[in-house]
Amino acid sequence: MRLESSEIINRPVEEVYKLVRDDLAKLVPYMPNVEKIDVKKRSEKNGKVEIINHWYAKAEIPSLIKKFLNPDLLSWKDYATWDDERYCVDFKLESTLGKDLYDCTGTNTFKAKGKGKTELKISCEIYIHADRVPGVPRILASKVLPAVEGLIEKILAPNLTSLGKGLNNYFDAN
Repeated sequence: MRLESSEIINRPVEEVYKLVRDDLAKLVPYMPNVEKIDVKKRSEKNGKVEIINHWYAKAEIPSLIKKFLNPDLLSWKDYATWDDERYCVDFKLESTLGKDLYDCTGTNTFKAKGKGKTELKISCEIYIHADRVPGVPRILASKVLPAVEGLIEKILAPNLTSLGKGLNNYFDAN
């Protein structure tokens, strides 16, 4: 599945880029499907900033899969490499349940658009391996796995594409 999103933020590119790179957790109250974001590691080398964030989603879990589901399915690690010269970030997401639950890679670009405005473009590819979710009994897999796949999609997609709206709401409130 390919996800793309574009949003105009009513602030200069430098301000928007710096907020998302350095203070992402400040945006949590403005992203309805995110419970919290913890910075796990940050380093700078060769003109790039590398950050590992741990995201925790808010989501309703269908009753069909609730009893089989590990709560860690609602969280993931975000491995981000920020390029300050190009105002972009390349990222890879990894489930906290296991590195092979899904493949998700993408790029966010920040571009100046007119006076004091920024265009945020998010583009990513997600491939979900729902058959690898631990705890799902083999006998129920054919019935449960579509619901698990749908849940993973429901968790990841809005969080990836709601960043722009969250930024505008943050700046409107502050």
